[in-house]
Amino acid sequence: MLHTLFQAITTGLVLALVTAVLSLLLTKCLLWLLPRWGMVDKPDFKRHIHVSEVPRGGGLAIILSFAIVALVFFGWAMRENAEVFKECLRFLAPCAILLPLGVCDDKFGLLARTKFFFQILAACLAWWLGFRLTVFFGLELPQWSCLILTVLWIVGFINAFNMIDGVDGLAAGVGVISAVCMGSIALSKGHFGFATVLLIFTGASLGFLYYNWHPAKVFMGDTGSMFIGYVLAVAGLMLNARLASVSSIGIPLLACGIPVIDMLCAVWRRLLGNQNAAGGFPPPADESHDASKNLGFIGRFVRLVGRLGTADQKHLHHRLLAYFNRNQRKTVWSIYLLALVMGGAGILCCVFPQNKVAFTLVILLCTFGFIINRLAFIELWQTTELAYHDFQSARVGVVITYFINPLADLFLIVLAYYFAAQHRHLATEELLRYIAILMAVLLTSRSYRVFWNFAVSDDYFRLIRTLIAGFILARASDVFLPSHHVTRLHSYAACVAISLIMLERLGLHFFRNWQAQRFSSTKLDKVNSPRKVRTLLYGVSPLTRFYRNRVLSDIEHAGDEELVGIVAIERRFLHSYCFGLKVVGTIDDLGRIVALRHINKIVLTKLPPENELERLKEICQKNNLDLQQFTCMVKEL
Repeated sequence: MLHTLFQAITTGLVLALVTAVLSLLLTKCLLWLLPRWGMVDKPDFKRHIHVSEVPRGGGLAIILSFAIVALVFFGWAMRENAEVFKECLRFLAPCAILLPLGVCDDKFGLLARTKFFFQILAACLAWWLGFRLTVFFGLELPQWSCLILTVLWIVGFINAFNMIDGVDGLAAGVGVISAVCMGSIALSKGHFGFATVLLIFTGASLGFLYYNWHPAKVFMGDTGSMFIGYVLAVAGLMLNARLASVSSIGIPLLACGIPVIDMLCAVWRRLLGNQNAAGGFPPPADESHDASKNLGFIGRFVRLVGRLGTADQKHLHHRLLAYFNRNQRKTVWSIYLLALVMGGAGILCCVFPQNKVAFTLVILLCTFGFIINRLAFIELWQTTELAYHDFQSARVGVVITYFINPLADLFLIVLAYYFAAQHRHLATEELLRYIAILMAVLLTSRSYRVFWNFAVSDDYFRLIRTLIAGFILARASDVFLPSHHVTRLHSYAACVAISLIMLERLGLHFFRNWQAQRFSSTKLDKVNSPRKVRTLLYGVSPLTRFYRNRVLSDIEHAGDEELVGIVAIERRFLHSYCFGLKVVGTIDDLGRIVALRHINKIVLTKLPPENELERLKEICQKNNLDLQQFTCMVKEL
């Protein structure tokens, strides 16, 4: 048995070294065997980036070296503890499905739905053997949801590493970083046997990586990528079950963050049918588009799910390859660095005490937000704009207003009471009563008759007043009905719920405006777009705000015009911010501003005095600028 940290580290490193050597030797053998078995990846110059034939299926070396060392060690060296050996067998049992599936796919090429079916079968077997997602953010899950989430978790991880296996050395290297991150956390928490398994897996991946490094002599194929995804998925489930804290589910997500983000972006892109916008495939013919409208709900759902198996060339590594002029090594090292950042954030989550939930959630959200912002910005802009066009129909507007918003509010209110009552007893019937009162108040108010994308400030204040009234009624119900009277429960829950609901309402609106501003300035958009017009607004008035909103909400011409700032008529506005734009000067500074900021157009949003207008016209004539006036008028018809 492994009793001390030093003994566990020493044993794990020795086993990792032995596994690496065994994996290296097996990979060398496969270099000779795979071409004779007909398992060769031929370049098609559409999705593949290699230019010569490369043996495929080298993941067999990772699986065999891992299985041999793990079974020998846990079966012989730790023979006094038979339960550990049985758990090792249970761990490897689903590979009896994944191994032949991967070999067949590398040999013959299988349909995506066939692979999905057997991956789900392997995930169900893992659940039946005891590898389950039983705790989710500190909440015990019921049996039925445990099965669904476990299957989604394992299948998701398997396909995440399958999708990221597009550059030499990428999937194996990211798998090593993820395993080391989770192994370090397991060692720090005293789970020495679990950490040893991850170190053995690390050795198996490193041994294969020697021949998979650019230029690769062998590819791991689906055999290897599915095994890496499966091992890290089950390791994440085991780590989550052992830590059983609010933040424990976030640790494996951070440790495997890059493949998970890439998979989520691919699913989002494919479900929205944005392969063409993302550069993957040509758009469907008009006839097929019209025919899809005649399909029933089931037919459209099947077609929607079928898009998940549609390959494209817009994964994160493809984008970075284009950025680095197809330099594979720079691409791989960049993704390794990002994976290390996310793995470090996962380790940091374990540093904080378990009662510091807010810190770990902030780390989780900030890290994912940073990586997505760096890697998937263009992806999100293109797909959200595609979705936004669909939201223009009345049917979709009704669904969002009367179905999505109430569901989101319900979830956020439950979350608010969960955080407010943490570590204190709150009966289920009491929670249901509070939620029923709050939802009844919201449903009877006009909150769900507002189309929030076009809401005004009065709508937001009315929503806050409605929520406060609902929480007051929920608190008043404690007087008439039996309750445990948790101290300040409703006050804390009201603060959290109002903050979250307002953030959800305002978030989409501000996020879209921010995306539009970033999209207009990103160099990725300048390749085929016309020259951007740099506009200066003249005068501070309500029309200034109207013009700014008009520019930001114009989907068709997003990025064609950039608002540089405002020139004020009155000096009291100087160096302040009005309507989100900086007041950069007055008419006396206009010549300097035009030259310094390369202005193309001046728009009057407030009419200046006559003498100042003449002076303004002279400046525009001298600098060859367009001078326009923005007005809002009522016309008789």
